Amino acid sequence: MSAPDPFSAAFRGLWLIAGLDLEPDPETASRLRLAEALSAGAPMPADRRPSALISIFHAVEGASGPPRVYPLLPLNRQRETLFPKEATPEDPPELALRNLEDDLKKRLEEALRDAREHPPARVAGAMGALARFAWCLPGPAPDISLYDHGRTVGAFMALLAEAPPEGLAPWEAALQAGSEAPVDTPPVALLVKGDVSGIQRFLYQVTGKGAARGLRGRSLYLQLLSEAVALFVLRQLRLPLTNLLYSGGGHFLLLARPSDETRLPEIRREVTRRLAAFHGPSLALVLAAVPIRPHELHGEGLQQAFEALHRRLAQAKARRLESLPPEDWEAFLVGEQPDSSQRSENPADHAEKWTDCMVCGIRGFKGEEIVVEREGRSKCKRCRSLEDLGRAAVDLQAIAWIEREPLSLPDRPERAAPWEKALQAFGFAVSLFRASGPKPSPEPPEAGWALVWLVEDSPDLRGRIRRALGERPIAFFPHFLLRRAPRVRPEDPERFLRCYDDPDEMPEVGDVRDFTMLQHSSRGIQRLGVLRADLDGAGALFSRGLGKAMRLARLMALSSALSRFFEGYVETLCETVERETGRPDTLYAVYAGGDDLFIVGAWDVVADFAARLRRELAEYTGHHPRLTLSAALTLHDGREAVHLFAEEAGRALEEGAKAYQRPDGKAKDALRFLERTLPWGPEEAFWTVLEWSERFRQGVERAAARPRPGRGRGLLFALIRWGTRPQRARPALRKGPGQPILVPWIWHAAYFIRRWQDLTPAEDPLREILDAMRREWDRWDEQGGPIALSRLLTEIWTPAARWAELRTRHEEGCARQPSADSV
Repeated sequence: MSAPDPFSAAFRGLWLIAGLDLEPDPETASRLRLAEALSAGAPMPADRRPSALISIFHAVEGASGPPRVYPLLPLNRQRETLFPKEATPEDPPELALRNLEDDLKKRLEEALRDAREHPPARVAGAMGALARFAWCLPGPAPDISLYDHGRTVGAFMALLAEAPPEGLAPWEAALQAGSEAPVDTPPVALLVKGDVSGIQRFLYQVTGKGAARGLRGRSLYLQLLSEAVALFVLRQLRLPLTNLLYSGGGHFLLLARPSDETRLPEIRREVTRRLAAFHGPSLALVLAAVPIRPHELHGEGLQQAFEALHRRLAQAKARRLESLPPEDWEAFLVGEQPDSSQRSENPADHAEKWTDCMVCGIRGFKGEEIVVEREGRSKCKRCRSLEDLGRAAVDLQAIAWIEREPLSLPDRPERAAPWEKALQAFGFAVSLFRASGPKPSPEPPEAGWALVWLVEDSPDLRGRIRRALGERPIAFFPHFLLRRAPRVRPEDPERFLRCYDDPDEMPEVGDVRDFTMLQHSSRGIQRLGVLRADLDGAGALFSRGLGKAMRLARLMALSSALSRFFEGYVETLCETVERETGRPDTLYAVYAGGDDLFIVGAWDVVADFAARLRRELAEYTGHHPRLTLSAALTLHDGREAVHLFAEEAGRALEEGAKAYQRPDGKAKDALRFLERTLPWGPEEAFWTVLEWSERFRQGVERAAARPRPGRGRGLLFALIRWGTRPQRARPALRKGPGQPILVPWIWHAAYFIRRWQDLTPAEDPLREILDAMRREWDRWDEQGGPIALSRLLTEIWTPAARWAELRTRHEEGCARQPSADSV
């Protein structure tokens, strides 16, 4: 009898959940029942009546209204596919359901052929087929997809594979007993959470010059590196892909055997050594683990397990270098210094042979580590390779992860090595397939099975990949990847020529636009907009949000749903906003992870994107009151260093939006913008500010074409002046704690508005604005008197006027305005 095989067990579980093996042997059927109970608390229904998958957000505590259902379509990043809709009597359409199930069966059979009997490839290929076609099919519960249930069942089948038949009995008994289970019940699994510490700092530690060109590549590289670390840990534990429950944003979650806990310190040390070999002290792996018993895999028990996991991870982060032995400290901590054995004692020789990278600042050998492109322009080989990676990301169609033996580590850290070498240290050669190139780059090695991330999917693309990879086991897996980066348009060199002191600094046509181009693509004031946004209370959402309904499969369904929005739909939303505003190539999506994002671009387009993002998240989640977003939008000179504006936007997010609290106690769910924090929940101040800002902008622009064109902007400056006066008032003028200041200038403002209205002819474009202001003033006065009027002036009209003033400012910029035909 052969030894237990986690890969075969996981594959059998996926195959059974997909319904392609209806008569398993009694032993397999017994293990499947236990795995399903551990995953979702219930097996797949025997009859499997046609039904539509209910949005997982309806299971989050606080949901109201009828549940929404997903369309029956193969997975893609389009809105009509990803967004759940209100159920109709026709749901689910029989034909659509039948087509989807037929496509699933065909893709599973295709995956089996591609895998060529290779155990890891069979598991990954079956998972990929389910991810593509079963993401919207219901599993054992109406809000758990067949894909999410299948992968967690596969993970448990892998863990149960090595248990003898008699060893299953205590776990089955514990499930039956629930909270009355014996305290000595052995754990059935180990929850392992990993964090590649230092990613944010590594991403933003670049200078202004050349930063934009490599930032997209730098972000993609960190995503690839984090995935390589997760897959390396999985490989060391000899577990299939099903057991990688989540990976993104530098974090990953594994389901391992309880006995694997003793192996984690050595694995962590090995990973950190390999990270240090190419990044010095910048990056390190932190691991934490919690064993879990069968009856703890639901409700309160699972909540407590995840809370304990988060606490242990936080403690481990405070000691992130403890896994390194003393003999590795020197190479880790001083690896950025030149090798003393190769350093000349003559200072003149030293200056001749060594130089700094203008992008990341590391010091290295000229020619060997640092390439001197021309006088005053030097880049290390890694930064140059990351620029190439950023260019490739724009039209990337697929990424092939080809397994190989891990690369031997160098004697000293190679911090200038190209990005491919660091991934090879974890046992993967990565090849990129682009729409603009017939061949993958870098060239794939001759041997090793390939896990292929399909950023796009078509029969032609899969055929092209098969031909390029040759006769090796292959597994295709759909994977959203943020590719959005603005590209230099043919008219840009002439348009932006005056913005560069040195024309050679300008990126070429087809390359990624730099921050100078983005800044001067703005309308109104010429500034770069930086948006950082974060899902509110994500930690509490995952640990407590599902309440008593919490199951591992349901938790994975929640994670998948949020990833589809942030990692998939955000790119579509960028394209939509650019198209609807008529402003192509003005948004740069640096990063969008499991629950947060970082966008830069022309500031006015970024502001439109922020408003649209909040609306779309509300629609996506069914307007769930618990699923809210906090964000900060800051304005910068494009010549600033990336880390400076990233830090400023981060502070604005934490100290402004996430610290905001309403009088009723509700916190967060706000935008920090123009030194104001605006709540942007349903019917809150931000939307009124946005509406008035647009009114003011249109009125000012129409008035600019008439005699006395400055009157429109004069109105804006008057509102800004009136609205900011209370900030300069003496504290003694307040009526009470938290109350607005009630002083004569409220009445001065009322006189000002009415007097200006009376003096403005009916045909003047400003008259329409002033009439609307007069009606709004009277309405607020009637509803709340002076206190309400003070809030209208300071919380609505002042930020709206400031926003409109920035949008209508005719700043003397260096860029020529594009013609209508060019946009």
